[in-house]
Amino acid sequence: MRFAITGTDARFPPLRKLLLADGHEITDPASADMVISPPWDPSARYARREEYQIANARLTAEGAIALLRPETGLSGAHVLLLGYGRIARLLGRELQKAGALVTAAARSAEQRAWAEAEGVEALPLDALSGALGRFDVIIGTIPVPVLTEPLLALVREDAVLLELASAPGGIDAAAAHERDLRYIRAPGLPAKYAPERAAVILRDAVYAAAAQPLPRLGLAVAGSHCTFSRVLEALLPLKRDYTIVPILSGAAAGTDTRFFAASAFRAELEAFCGREAVDTIVKAEPLGTAQRLDALLVAPCTGNTLAKLANGVTDTAVTMACKAHLRNGAPLILAISTNDGLSGSAQNIAALLQRKNVYFVPFRQDAPHQKPFSLQSDFDLLGETVKAAMEGRQLQPVLL
Repeated sequence: MRFAITGTDARFPPLRKLLLADGHEITDPASADMVISPPWDPSARYARREEYQIANARLTAEGAIALLRPETGLSGAHVLLLGYGRIARLLGRELQKAGALVTAAARSAEQRAWAEAEGVEALPLDALSGALGRFDVIIGTIPVPVLTEPLLALVREDAVLLELASAPGGIDAAAAHERDLRYIRAPGLPAKYAPERAAVILRDAVYAAAAQPLPRLGLAVAGSHCTFSRVLEALLPLKRDYTIVPILSGAAAGTDTRFFAASAFRAELEAFCGREAVDTIVKAEPLGTAQRLDALLVAPCTGNTLAKLANGVTDTAVTMACKAHLRNGAPLILAISTNDGLSGSAQNIAALLQRKNVYFVPFRQDAPHQKPFSLQSDFDLLGETVKAAMEGRQLQPVLL
């Protein structure tokens, strides 16, 4: 398999060696079967795997203990964990093994319940001010400001502050330094503490992600020809996360316009998706059975297509694909582009907004003075809307 590596921290050089030892090829992103980007990159599928996150959290917990030991004794120390997610839970266990008295401060009642069930004292984040003075060590795992300047004034002068969260972090670093507190910033700890072990964890997650089939996303293209190129541009980041199945309406497949010839666009679309376009009702119907999709995006979705979907008309490959897809209870996402969105198509938009399993890419008036009735979805939100729809959520706000 051909991999491209775009991550640059200390775990990626040993990862490269591991992949080469396994007989894989390292190449550039344009030639790769899979690009291994840094774990914080949204395209890093491996980093979303639960087993990767748990293994990484365990390594973070080990590294945190190693950082703390030279700074302070842990046996009998009062330690506060800000947050109680994966890292804090595993770190709490290691601290208890070392003899520390551990408290977790969390906003979520569920996290506080888990802490208490695991023998950790729990308190709400908004109760910190009355408790900060008793802690020898405070560890941040929440990547948003929690321990701000007013609260740091309540922290003991000899306390050790350890920041594990990514930027901006939960502890105000500037205020901590100004008060001359012992502050240690250590995000991305696995790569710094044990890069070789972190590389093995990363490799295993990459292999697992590569072996798992990508979800199938249907891309149904209706007749708003002026938006075709913009749709493909916006979908480019999704190619690594989905197998994209192209579907063409009659207007999209057969109409030459001033923007491009129909045959030229079809060739571009099929090259983009890496497969032949579905362009007939007969070919579209199996998308709800043997060739079923995980999600279906209609982009652009014209006023004509909106009317057919709202009124149950099935006379094109696009509308058949939508009908076949919806019977599986899977998400249908509409990226509208219509000159009569606030006139003739308004009632159809209203009807579909209430339809189960139908989601909209947020939209706005695209030219309110020149075309006051025209509406167009924000194509930059295609990926975010598809992700939300696959989680059963409508991306908000719908009206931009």
